[in-house]
Amino acid sequence: MNAIVSSHPWRTLLVLGLAASSAAAQSVMSQNHEVVMAAGDPVPGMPGVTIQTQSNFDAPQIDQNGTVVFRGRLVGGTTSATDDRAYFLGRGNGDLQMVLQAGTQAPGLPAGILLRNSSSSAGLNAYPRISPFGEFLFFQSALYDPTNPANTPSTADTALFWGPAGGLQLLAREGDQVPFLTAGLTWGNLAAALQNTQINESGYVVFGASILGATTADDSLLVTGLPGNLSLVSREGDVFPDGAVVTVVSGSSLTNVTQMNSSGQVLHELRFATAAPSTATTANDRALAIWTGGIDTIIAREGDPAPGLPAGAAFGNSTSTWSPSLGTSAFTASGKTAFVATVIGGPITASTDQVLYIGDLTGLTLIERKGDAAPGLTGGETFGTTNTSSLTCNDAGEVAFINNLIGATSTTDSTIWVGGAGNLQLIAREGDVVPALPPSVNGPWRFNQFNAGSNYPLLNGHGDVLFQCDVTDGVATKTVLLAWVKGLGLRLMLDDTDTFTTSAGPGTWTVLVTNAGFNGGDGGQSHFNNSGDFVVKAGLTTGTAAIVRGHVGTLQAGPASIATIPGGTQSFAFDCGAAHAFEIYALIASSSGTRPGTPSPLGPQTIPLNFDTWTNTSLALANSVVWTNSLWFLDAAGKGTATFHVPPALVGWPQTLHHAIITLDGNLTSTFVSEPVAVRLY
Repeated sequence: MNAIVSSHPWRTLLVLGLAASSAAAQSVMSQNHEVVMAAGDPVPGMPGVTIQTQSNFDAPQIDQNGTVVFRGRLVGGTTSATDDRAYFLGRGNGDLQMVLQAGTQAPGLPAGILLRNSSSSAGLNAYPRISPFGEFLFFQSALYDPTNPANTPSTADTALFWGPAGGLQLLAREGDQVPFLTAGLTWGNLAAALQNTQINESGYVVFGASILGATTADDSLLVTGLPGNLSLVSREGDVFPDGAVVTVVSGSSLTNVTQMNSSGQVLHELRFATAAPSTATTANDRALAIWTGGIDTIIAREGDPAPGLPAGAAFGNSTSTWSPSLGTSAFTASGKTAFVATVIGGPITASTDQVLYIGDLTGLTLIERKGDAAPGLTGGETFGTTNTSSLTCNDAGEVAFINNLIGATSTTDSTIWVGGAGNLQLIAREGDVVPALPPSVNGPWRFNQFNAGSNYPLLNGHGDVLFQCDVTDGVATKTVLLAWVKGLGLRLMLDDTDTFTTSAGPGTWTVLVTNAGFNGGDGGQSHFNNSGDFVVKAGLTTGTAAIVRGHVGTLQAGPASIATIPGGTQSFAFDCGAAHAFEIYALIASSSGTRPGTPSPLGPQTIPLNFDTWTNTSLALANSVVWTNSLWFLDAAGKGTATFHVPPALVGWPQTLHHAIITLDGNLTSTFVSEPVAVRLY
C-alpha cells in the first residue's frame, strides 16, 4: 500500500481536493437505495406471473451479507388460491429468485404432501428466518394432501423446515416422535413467530414447541439443534439444583424471551412453580438465563441482589410480579444481553426503582438507573422510565434505548440514547431542532415524541443507530427516517418527499413496514445488519408497495448484485467526516468475508475484511479500469466516490466480494476505516 500511495503527485491531488464542492443536503436514500422487488413486477422463472398490487409482500429480513428474504403473493399465469404465496431470496433486483412456492411438494415428506397456502390456513409462514451467513432458511408451514387428505390429519398437518434453497429438509413434523424424549411423546402443533424461532450462522435453530403424550405439567419445550440432532434447552417440569421447578410463563408458553447467538447460546426467560415440590416462592419465581451446551445459567433472578446498587437493593417489585424486560434484539454474538428491570429494598424509592444492565455469564454492568443525572443535560434532568421494547445492544457493550426524562416538560422529555456504561450520549430529544433537516418556510423542524411501538431505535455492530420519528415545524408534521452514524452524527435517510420508482411509476412512501428489529441469530437484527444494510417494505402513493434496501454508515454502494455476463458497475459514495478532509483513501476488497477482520498494518484500527489475494488485486489495480478512483484524496468535506467495474464473463470472480475504505494521514498512518459493503456476482 505504501508504494502505491507514495507514487501519486501530492501537490496535484491536494489542489483537486481543495477544489471539491459540497452538494445541498439530500436524504441518503434519495441518492442511494435499491428497489429489490415491487408490486406488479414479474416473478422470475414464471411467465405471466406478477406480484399482486394490493396484498403483495410481508415484512422482509436481511442477513449479515445483505441477502434479503421475504414472502410475496402471486397473481396471473397458472396461479390459484392454493399456490399464490412464495418465498423470494436475493441481494438485489438482478439476482432475486423465487426459492419456494406454496402448493408444492413439502421437503422430506412422502410424495403428495404439499405446502399449504396461507390464504386457507396458517400455511407457508409469513416470517421465514435466514441464517446470518450461508443463506440457510428456517420456516414453518401447514401441510395438506389434496388427493389423500388422511395423510395430513389435523394432528399431523404442521411442520418446520430447514436448509439452503434447493436443499431444504424436514426439521420436525407434528405427530412425529420427539427424537430426544421417551417413546410415545410426539410433537404437537408446530408454529413459528419471529419472537421464538431463530437460526444462527452455523444453521442451529431454536424454537418453542408443545408435546403430546405428556401431562399438562411437562408438555412445553424449548428446543435447539440441527435436523437429526435436536436437543432440549428447557422443559416444563425441569428441576433446578435448588429444587425450583420450571413452569410456563403464561398459557402454554415456556418463555416470552427466546434469542440465539452465533455460538449456539440461547437467552431465555424462566418461571418457577410456587407450589410444592418446587422450592420457589412468589418472591423469587422469575429469572433470565443463558443456555450454553446443555447448561442453563441464571444471570438475573427475582430476589437476588442488584449489582452496582447499594446494599439491600434487589431485583423485584412490591407486588411480586417481577420479570426482566428485553427488547427483541438484545443478545449478541459473544453472549452479551441488555435488559431493564425493577428493583426494591434498601434505599430504593419509586423515583429510583428501574435499572438498565448489560452483561453476560461473567456478570452484569449497570448502564443507567432511574433518577440518575442525564449526561450532558444542564437543566437538572434525570433518567426516568426506559422503554423496554426499544432496548437493543451490540458486542461493543453499547446499548440504544428511549427514555422519558424526569425534570423535563411533556414536550421535551422523550429522548433517544446510545453508548456504554459511563459513556451514554443523547442523540435525539423531543423539542430539539433536527440538525439533519433544513428548515421549512415555517421554521426549523423539531423532534416530536418518540414512539417505540416499532421497536426503534435499532443499533448495529458498528454502533450506528437507525430510527423513524415524527418531526414538526410548528404547523406541519411529517415522518422521516434518520440515522445516527458514529463519528458523523445525524443523517437524513428518508424524507417524506422521497420517491421510489416502480413499474407503477414514481411514488412517495406512506409507510415503512419492518420486522421490528427481532434478533437475527447472531446479535444482528432481522432487518438491519451489523454492517449497516437494512431492508423495509415501503407502502407507496401509487397504491402499491416495494421491498427496498438501504444502508446506514460511511460507505454507500450499489447495486447490490451484478451479473458477470454482461458485467456491470458498482458505484461507491463515502463520507468519512470533515475531520478526515484531504486525507488519502483506499478502497480495498476481499472475497473471504468480514469476520474477524484484519488489523490495519498502518494503524490501530481493525479493517472489517479478511485479507486475501483479492485485497492485493484491488490495491494492484487501484485507479485502473476495474477499480476507478479507488486511491485518491478525500475532498474538503471528507467525502469521495469510486467505482468497481465487473468485466463481462470474467472467469474466477468470487460469488460475494466485500469492500471497505481506509484513510491515511500525511504520515501514511491509518486514521479511519469504514464498515464493509458487499456485492454478489452471479
